Amino acid sequence: MSEVLPRSDDLEATWNFVQPGINQILGNEHSLETTADKRVDKVLSPSMYMEVYTAIYNYCVNKSRTTGHFNADKPSLTSQNQTSILVGSEIYDKLKRYLRDYISNFQRRPNETFLSFYVRHWKRFTIGAIFLNHTFDYMNRYWVQKERSDGKRHIFDVNTLCLMTWKEVMFDPNSGMLVDEILGQITSEREGRVINRGSLTTVIKSFVALGIDPQDLKKLNLNVYIQVFEKPFLSKTEQYYRDYSETYLQTHSVTEYITEAQNIIQREEQGMAIYWDDHTKKPLFVTLNEVLLKDHAEKLQAEFIKLLDSRNEAQISALYSLMQRDFTLLPKLASAFEEYVKLTGEKEVSKLISAHKTAIMKDSGNNTNSNNNNNNKKMALAATNTLPPKEYIKKLLEVHRLFKRITSNCFENNIGFVKALDNACRAYINTNEFAMPPGSSRIATSKTAEMLAKYSDQLLKRSTKPEILKDMSVDDIMMVFKFLIDKDAFESHYRRLFAKRLIHGTSTAAEDEETVIQRLQSENSMEYTGKITKMFQDVRLSKILEGEFDIAMKKAEDYSPATCPELQPFVLAENMWPFSYQDVSLKLPDELMDSHQKLADMYTSKHNGRVLKWLWPLCRGELRADIGKPGRPPFIFTVTLFQLSILMLFNRGDVLTLEQIQEGTNLSIQNIAASMVPFIKFKLLQQTPPGLDSLIKPDTEFKLASPYKALKTNINFAGGVKNDILSSLTSGAGGAGGHGGDGVPGDSARHGEMTEAEETEKEIATARQIFLEACIVRIMKAQRKLPHSMLVNECIAQSHTRFNPKVSMIKRAIDSLIQKGYLRRGEDGESYTYLA
Repeated sequence: MSEVLPRSDDLEATWNFVQPGINQILGNEHSLETTADKRVDKVLSPSMYMEVYTAIYNYCVNKSRTTGHFNADKPSLTSQNQTSILVGSEIYDKLKRYLRDYISNFQRRPNETFLSFYVRHWKRFTIGAIFLNHTFDYMNRYWVQKERSDGKRHIFDVNTLCLMTWKEVMFDPNSGMLVDEILGQITSEREGRVINRGSLTTVIKSFVALGIDPQDLKKLNLNVYIQVFEKPFLSKTEQYYRDYSETYLQTHSVTEYITEAQNIIQREEQGMAIYWDDHTKKPLFVTLNEVLLKDHAEKLQAEFIKLLDSRNEAQISALYSLMQRDFTLLPKLASAFEEYVKLTGEKEVSKLISAHKTAIMKDSGNNTNSNNNNNNKKMALAATNTLPPKEYIKKLLEVHRLFKRITSNCFENNIGFVKALDNACRAYINTNEFAMPPGSSRIATSKTAEMLAKYSDQLLKRSTKPEILKDMSVDDIMMVFKFLIDKDAFESHYRRLFAKRLIHGTSTAAEDEETVIQRLQSENSMEYTGKITKMFQDVRLSKILEGEFDIAMKKAEDYSPATCPELQPFVLAENMWPFSYQDVSLKLPDELMDSHQKLADMYTSKHNGRVLKWLWPLCRGELRADIGKPGRPPFIFTVTLFQLSILMLFNRGDVLTLEQIQEGTNLSIQNIAASMVPFIKFKLLQQTPPGLDSLIKPDTEFKLASPYKALKTNINFAGGVKNDILSSLTSGAGGAGGHGGDGVPGDSARHGEMTEAEETEKEIATARQIFLEACIVRIMKAQRKLPHSMLVNECIAQSHTRFNPKVSMIKRAIDSLIQKGYLRRGEDGESYTYLA
């Protein structure tokens, strides 16, 4: 270039002066080969750069001044005309034409891909465009800015003009070929071949740079990137991985596919971070989910069940991690998990019952008597009825703990899977082969509630063996209780067993009982455990009464330890305790008459108006029997009150007939026989003639064994009082003693148990009926009028914390309230009105 600057008002001279500098700034084919990666300022000297900048500056400034001078003589020119001439639009047009020609003359080398050609020229051109933009800085700041402010959106700064010209001349005509080569390179990399990642990064970034919004040059416009590259890329990705996954599954297992899919996703996401714009993240995420997960969802879910079978937590976690990418797939996976846990729980209970049946049949020798089908059926029924509560409850908890661990470790306690686990546990705990045997009534109560109450009884009973108590805890009770549907049934069974522990004094400690009660109250309302709490209070008040009575007896003038036995009275609220009153005919022993009468007088005087009803069948005592060899310590017999009354008669003589025993006690034949069996079994009494048939004959004699021989000093005869021995005596017991209607029915042990079970079921049904009626009245009192369906739904919603009422139960409660005058059917026949 000449060192002499051109005339500032000569356009052609100015352009001819700056064009060689523009050539060097943008570069030519030779410079591209030698300086592609070098800085432009190493090619263009500072002096030349300043000369080009000065020439353009002089031209724009001079034209502006000249135009302003002429405009003073020609005021008719509009401001728009002045603006168009202000700083030389001619040089802008010349630069625009030059850029077109410059880009059009690019030449590809032999055997050069268009991708390499494009990248090589793009790198050099964009660097030159930046420097060229600085060279035309004055024009950008004044003329271009003024033109754009006047609404001419086709005018750009020089850098943007370079990019727009590149897009028009180089990119638009060749974009299809360019994208094809890019996708080919991406496919090659997916297949494991090495590619030039730098070229891909450069060309994809060029798509973003070419997204120019003419209306707002500062606004990022991804339209070119999305339309030209992203859509074909996603389409190619979808097709590639759809074919790849189908082929892979034909030759590999689903478990291997899970690992492969994770590797693919990781590789694609890492590639996205290197190559793609952030806009591609979400659609690529969706595309990969579609072809890798949704298309194979059924196979993955089937594999999920197999992985649960194998308890392979690592693979379960991998599958969950994969499936959670698509939230629409998780509900199906959670449903499959719920069904699997439910079936597993039911199968484990069935296995437990089967193993218990096998053990019982083996012990009874039935395993070798395969022809005796009736006997096998009896043994199977016995196995079900004698299933240990601890084994049953522990099996339920074992399944829950297994899948709770999987839910935590593999599913990260996802709320959907936690809910699925709870639903499944609630299902198999309340409904299984034992809890609801085949053929059970629709309104039957699950036996799990009863078994949990028995488990609680074992835990809290002092007589339970240490090896049984080893791994039992209150937490076990509360965990199963959480899933119980018939919580009111558990309360009824628990209350019965709790009452026996209190009455017989067999609880481990009052603190342990209170702990369980408090835990139950924390899970439910005070109303739920109100009766249990009141029972505990009754026992405490009875202890106070016992102390007061003991003090009163010792102050009496006729007090003597030998004639005044110690009493432990329990005064119980009739409607709180699960004991039904039986008017049993009993003549108390003379030794107890005085204490009994004084206790009754003391209580009635202290609580005027209260009526005492004596529950003789529940009374127990300890009897000191000095009937051993001389020098041997006396025996301590634990006996029922009936047994005590019988034994006290032998103070008068060593031999008594059944008729004499009945006259002395006033007991029925059934109660005498049931009490006698343990004495005969442990050889305290000798029966003459022997045999069950003679047991109920009036002239049968019973002789006291004296001296009595036994290995233990403390003997519990009360525990041997069972009605099973009376099954063969039922037919003849009715008229033998004349008091058949006063005793406890005793046809069989099973009959006795069924009777207690029936009483419990009746109590539960009655309590539910009362609860539902109260619930309906409460609802109708607030609403005044409700359709039938809404009343039923509201009643179910308010009852579910205690039990799940059947619609038939609610209908019976409604009919009862209509009869009692609380409700009235509406004229439409579909609604009810509350009657104040």
